Amino acid sequence: MFGIDQISWGVFGSFILLALVFWYLSVILNAVSKARQRNRHSLFEEEQAPSLLSQELNPVAVRASDLPSEILPFPWESDVPLPTSFYEETGLDEGYDINCFTRQGDPSLPTILEQVQFQQ
Repeated sequence: MFGIDQISWGVFGSFILLALVFWYLSVILNAVSKARQRNRHSLFEEEQAPSLLSQELNPVAVRASDLPSEILPFPWESDVPLPTSFYEETGLDEGYDINCFTRQGDPSLPTILEQVQFQQ
């Protein structure tokens, strides 16, 4: 139909190989040209811009007497209750048909809602 039966595999392979060589050559040349155009001073430390801080930083003197000699106690002296909920595995759930929830007055809906686990 398209002359596929007349093309040999060798010609097809060489065409693919030639196309890949041209593609990678264009990608490499594009990368080299962009690298030459890029600014060499890309690091912040190498920029010659003035300081961004309005004031210079001054060191702060800290002595051992400024710090407490013992560990400060935690603000809560008593235990803090942490509520937990236990999830009960009920096995493989096959799910429910969406029509059970959309139909008005479905008799299976109250039994389904009794099985739903929730936390208040």
